[in-house]
Amino acid sequence: MNSRTKTKKSQTVVTIDPRVINKLYKCADDKQKALSQNFSNTTLLGDPKFLGHFLLWVTFWRRNLHRFAEDYLGLKLKLYQVIMLYLMGINNTFVCIASRASAKSFVIAIYACCKAILYPQSSIVLCSGTKNQAKLLVSEKIEKELCSWSPVLKKEIKKITTNNNNVEVIFYNGSKITVCAANDNARGLRATDIVREECRQIPKWIDDSVLSPFKFIRPAPYMSQAPYDKIDDLQEDATDIYISSSYFDNGSDDTWMWEIVDLAFKDMLNDRPSCLLAFDETVALYFGIKKRDDLLKEKVKQDRLTWLLEFKNCRLKENQAAFFTRKMLTQNQVSKQVFYPRTTFDFRSGKRNPYAIPKQKGEIRLVACDMAFVTKKGNDNSVFVCMRLLPETKKYERMNMGDLEINSGYRRIVPYIESVQGGDTTLQARRIRQLYQDFEADYICLDTRNAGRNAPYKGNFISAMRKKSGTLKCESDWKAM
Repeated sequence: MNSRTKTKKSQTVVTIDPRVINKLYKCADDKQKALSQNFSNTTLLGDPKFLGHFLLWVTFWRRNLHRFAEDYLGLKLKLYQVIMLYLMGINNTFVCIASRASAKSFVIAIYACCKAILYPQSSIVLCSGTKNQAKLLVSEKIEKELCSWSPVLKKEIKKITTNNNNVEVIFYNGSKITVCAANDNARGLRATDIVREECRQIPKWIDDSVLSPFKFIRPAPYMSQAPYDKIDDLQEDATDIYISSSYFDNGSDDTWMWEIVDLAFKDMLNDRPSCLLAFDETVALYFGIKKRDDLLKEKVKQDRLTWLLEFKNCRLKENQAAFFTRKMLTQNQVSKQVFYPRTTFDFRSGKRNPYAIPKQKGEIRLVACDMAFVTKKGNDNSVFVCMRLLPETKKYERMNMGDLEINSGYRRIVPYIESVQGGDTTLQARRIRQLYQDFEADYICLDTRNAGRNAPYKGNFISAMRKKSGTLKCESDWKAM
């Protein structure tokens, strides 16, 4: 764009070459040439020359969001923030994997405000793993920081709502920025731009079934008029933005973001409207966001893996010689069927335990006990663990000899863990007895190396604990190991 700059004292006025204005109206259709007639002659937009200037500046700023943030909003940006804003504005898919303390949230807030102002009737949705985390983008970044630094931005905003039920920013041109938590309750929202902050914390099925269907075409008013409503090239694509810090790449369900990273990188190499950015702690150090001493303290304090993930921004994979993969561990961290013991009231009233788990054939159940006997603050607690051992077999088909089943051990499941303060050994023994009966256990595992040998394990303590009357039995029917 050709321009001439005139300087008078400290004021700078930028004007557009008249030849550019003439070329603009020469290429315009009849409706575009008569656009200024839709406004009053007493307004600036009623002047065809000024309207041409306005259209050219808006086009320039839409293609250069960083220039809009600096020239119009008056914000001061660092070089890497300029690059991020520019690439976010010209791509339909933008992925940024960056280290901690790199001001990712700040750039997201600027992008959302620029997009809302330059594209009327936009609906920008900011989502994160928790609503409070996404709420900070509005309450801290937009309302407290950006609005205080840019009076122009504050004039563009009509209303900011930051209560527990609704968090949104409404602009005078009909655009809005909405905050939501990435969960199943977010269904029903619509968005021209979806920004996923810390996308690695968002489950993949939530992104696929809830967030991605948000996208729709921006309802620009001119698109409802002929002949523009028949031109598919004028329809604007929705934008997907993924922002996150690094994490393990081990093929588990919580590392799906690396699929998005690889796809964005492949599309970028094939000249598709996608972009991938990644930078480590040197950005925060070079641009004065973090001091070198602070980073050195973090490096000393943290373990090596945390430092490589959070600050070096490494994409860590597993050792091929590892016996247990991280995927195996994470899959076993989630129990699909949990157990809760009955309360004393339910036992006395004869109420059936709704959380009882039916025993399988060959299943063995244990109640493991690690007892503590000191009630002082800071001492260990007593821990009781209910464990299920499910037999696993492999079946082989043999011709004319029948099938062969070989036992391959037990699969261990922990459906319940209870931690209580140590102290009275009699009360603890009664509690163990209650769990033993409610869980339908076969054995209890006792730690009798130290003071545990003095615990009164004998006697049917559940009778004394849960019944109003009765005597203790002299012998126990427990099976201990």
